[in-house]
Amino acid sequence: MGYREDAINAVRRSLLPQLHYLFAGSFDGYAVSHTTAEEYALTTHCSEERLEEILEDLGFSRNPIASLKVRMDGNTSEGSWVWRESPLADHQLHIVLHELEDAAKVDVYAHWECSWIRHPYKHYVARGYDAEAGVELARRWLVNYDDDRLNGSRGIDYEIDTTASRKASEYLSLSYYQVEETLASVTSRLPFVDGDGSLGSSRDDGRNTVSPLLADRD
Repeated sequence: MGYREDAINAVRRSLLPQLHYLFAGSFDGYAVSHTTAEEYALTTHCSEERLEEILEDLGFSRNPIASLKVRMDGNTSEGSWVWRESPLADHQLHIVLHELEDAAKVDVYAHWECSWIRHPYKHYVARGYDAEAGVELARRWLVNYDDDRLNGSRGIDYEIDTTASRKASEYLSLSYYQVEETLASVTSRLPFVDGDGSLGSSRDDGRNTVSPLLADRD
């Protein structure tokens, strides 16, 4: 990922949670939403930069105005990409990337939805949203596309982890943020104890993450 793209993602992770509070309080809107387990397509054994090169080669484009996606375990999306048959197509394939910390792997999530260009309101209220179709299309695009793609032989290794333990790990990790929020709420009321009530944190690489609880706030 280039400096410009990395800067855009950093701004999204900082700005969109603030806009989420504003939208939720003003018109029950949102700027942060969940990446769900049903949207999981596959896990690539490569860097985020390499996967983004592949997506660009396949005709995908960056989607910087999409809501900030956060998994139930707090992993905050590092990239949002879309593919449309044409600029004014009715629907789009939306791919969301979640880079794994301490591993050269990227979890790929996908869903099929109304294009925000052609149908902005339907897109925002999730009419026409289809996780199953998006996952099927994402796997079809990425796996065995050609010898340089995700084919597990000459290309880049990948895996499709559909085990129950993987799905459970995302949901069970939510308890960490529930505890953190409770502690922050308590310490903010105690004298001589600092507590900013933040629903975010920083990874070891300095990138901000967002608590999945934020997407549930109104």
